[in-house]
Formats: sequence, C-alpha cells, structure tokens
Amino acid sequence: MDNAAGTPRDLPPEAQGNSKWHDTTDAVWKRSSLSREDSSAVVEVAEFDDGYRAVRDGKHPEKGTLFFTPAEWEAFVLGAKDGEFDIPEEYLTAEEAAIQRGDVPVTAVVSPASRAGGGAGGEVDAQEERGRD
Repeated sequence: MDNAAGTPRDLPPEAQGNSKWHDTTDAVWKRSSLSREDSSAVVEVAEFDDGYRAVRDGKHPEKGTLFFTPAEWEAFVLGAKDGEFDIPEEYLTAEEAAIQRGDVPVTAVVSPASRAGGGAGGEVDAQEERGRD
C-alpha cells in the first residue's frame, strides 16, 4: 500500500512473512452484546471483504491480533456450534449455562473502539453467525 507521498508504506513486523495479515486500521471490530466493561478480556472480531477474520482482546488490542482464513474460521464456527469448546455446566453459573445453551439472545455489536462505522445499525445476529436456527 502507498502512503500520501506515493512511496511504499512500511509493514509492521507482525505482517512480514504472514500471508494472513490484513491492515486493521479501518476495521469494524465487533463484540458480543453480553460483553461487560468490567470483564478481564473482551473478544472482538473483524471481518474483511475476502472472508478473512481478525480476532483481538478489545480491552488490550496492543497485545496483538490473530488472523484466520475463511476455512479456519468456518472450522472454528462449526466446532463452536457442535459444542467442541463448551465448558461443562457444573462449572458455570446458571446465567453462563443459559448463554452457552443459546437460551439468551446474543448479538454482535460494533466495538466502541472501532474507527469505522458499523453499517446496518452495527448489529449482526450472532446466532446467524453460529448457524443456529
């Protein structure tokens, strides 16, 4: 990418040799509507036009960003839908168990830290992302 002077822009160190890397400067980061500011971490996800996804800790974005190909993201979503990452309910509060079972409606909302607008109201049905009916 070129800067205003027309010279190549230096890529950050994490981009060098990383074919998955995408520029997140204008990314629209989304988080769960259940995210709370008093949480120790808030997972945020950005989607790019080519289907790649970026994931970061919204409380500490300086800690880095993980990038996923469309196939990797699909495998993750299918695993989540299939319960691969579920925590046994005996370790959860009643509220957490209800969320994990999908009994509590959850949406993806634009992060307050996003530099770009959210389009279409800034909300996406998270159950649609997970493939639940």
